[in-house]
Amino acid sequence: MSSAEISPKIVEQRFLDILKSHIQGWEAKIQSDFSAQNYQRELQKLKADPVYSKFSLDCPEYVLVRLIGRMSISVGRRLGEIYDKLPRLVAAARFNITPEQIAEKFGGLELDIGLRFSSVSPNDENHVRATLKKFGFSDSGINGAGIEIRYNFNPNDSARLRKDVSMVGHLQEANLFPVYLIYSAISPRDDAISRLTRAGWYFLQGEQASQFTSELFGIDFLKFMDEPKVKEEIHNEVQRVMKSIFTSEAFQNIEI
Repeated sequence: MSSAEISPKIVEQRFLDILKSHIQGWEAKIQSDFSAQNYQRELQKLKADPVYSKFSLDCPEYVLVRLIGRMSISVGRRLGEIYDKLPRLVAAARFNITPEQIAEKFGGLELDIGLRFSSVSPNDENHVRATLKKFGFSDSGINGAGIEIRYNFNPNDSARLRKDVSMVGHLQEANLFPVYLIYSAISPRDDAISRLTRAGWYFLQGEQASQFTSELFGIDFLKFMDEPKVKEEIHNEVQRVMKSIFTSEAFQNIEI
């Protein structure tokens, strides 16, 4: 197999397509969760609850706190999906392997990016090895690399953490070097990272994570987000959707 290239324009358009799909999902969630009907339903639940009502939390303000909290979780989950899909597209094109080979499964668990040396060309094997060494990792005795990608950790990620602990065990058994990338520099949880490091993961965070993927794939798929046209489109669309929360029927029940 020979390595392939993917046009930055294709990556840009693919990203925008994925983003627009998730923006539509956010819009639908806002229309549903912040509707007058759902607001009343949530308020009645609080009033009927023996704990919340005693602490005077059966009020419009706390309904909105709960709804916004759920929206924040939804945003986090969808951003995570974006950061899963785009690197897979780039990796499959760069190493000329199938999406199924990239998203390898172990015991029912799906790896974000799997790069087995048996699936790539000798030149690409050397490239993967050189990239690992460049970032201070050992390539001795391995059959490839297994990569998990997150943009951040959420407070309620216990199920994902258990999955990641199980996954690194599978990678170790397969002699795939386990690399864990976290793109956000401000959100990583030290306790989660410590737990996963003990389990066997090797972490790169923030700028180092971005540099690793740029080196590995030969394209900086995050850099194009700073292109003026792309940046403006992202800003306008996200702002439009987020502002719709504050003009929703639920917010009309708050007096400021």
